[in-house]
Amino acid sequence: MAGPTLATIQKILEGMIVPEMQAVKDRLTSMEGEIRSLHSEIKSLHSEIKRLDDKIDNGLARLENKIDNGLAKLENKIDNGLARLEEKLSGQVARLDEKLTFTNKRLDEALEIRERLAALEAKVGR
Repeated sequence: MAGPTLATIQKILEGMIVPEMQAVKDRLTSMEGEIRSLHSEIKSLHSEIKRLDDKIDNGLARLENKIDNGLAKLENKIDNGLARLEEKLSGQVARLDEKLTFTNKRLDEALEIRERLAALEAKVGR
């Protein structure tokens, strides 16, 4: 008995391999669709991430601006407060200086009177 012919082997192989290859081809087509869908979702996520990143950058810039403005106002208030304090202290120092000058003058007068009194007492012979 003669072995199977080439045509018979080819028909057997086509009967087994072609359906498997079609299944693989169908699965690849399905996967290709899934990959396209995922690619589209990834693009969408990238866009969303960029939008959020821009929003964060804008928010941080506004916050930084507010902080800078707040610090500038605070520095201005401190400078103004220190200037007013310095002005008040200068006025008080000037008044104290006047009082000390007056007190020194009075002490000088008292010492002069005492010296005169001592001189008179010496003349009178006490």
